[in-house]
Amino acid sequence: MINIRLIWVGKTKLSYVQEGISVYQKKLRHYIKVETEEIQPSKYGSGTVDQWRRQETEKILKHLDPSECNVFLDENGKRKTSVGLAQWFEKQMMLGWPRVNFIIGGTYGIEKSFLPANATCIRLSDMTFTHQMVRLILLEQLYRVFTIIRGEPYHHV
Repeated sequence: MINIRLIWVGKTKLSYVQEGISVYQKKLRHYIKVETEEIQPSKYGSGTVDQWRRQETEKILKHLDPSECNVFLDENGKRKTSVGLAQWFEKQMMLGWPRVNFIIGGTYGIEKSFLPANATCIRLSDMTFTHQMVRLILLEQLYRVFTIIRGEPYHHV
């Protein structure tokens, strides 16, 4: 059975986001094992935005395994509807990946030039969200994916 790991930079500090994350983690337990992993952010006091983004991306890459499916959330990634994401995820399950990793960069995003050639990049929306809010939105979408796959009434087309 495939597992999901969410990798993000920094702690979730907003209590209402923490609460929402907990709600969707509990809901997802009925469908799939979901793990989260926090990456220590760069020290934003010294250096440049480019340096911080590169440092954080390097830290993330150290936690990835090329035998797993790695999906980076990026504002320039491929657009997917909820149904499209469900179809994509079903395909990944059939391909036999042991785990699908969804990676959310830090405040300044991901250094795309560092990403492996087989990395997938998707966007959640044309709008911009804080990287902390994206955690909750992604979890809700993953819950929606599984209700779509199972034909449950949560998602209404």
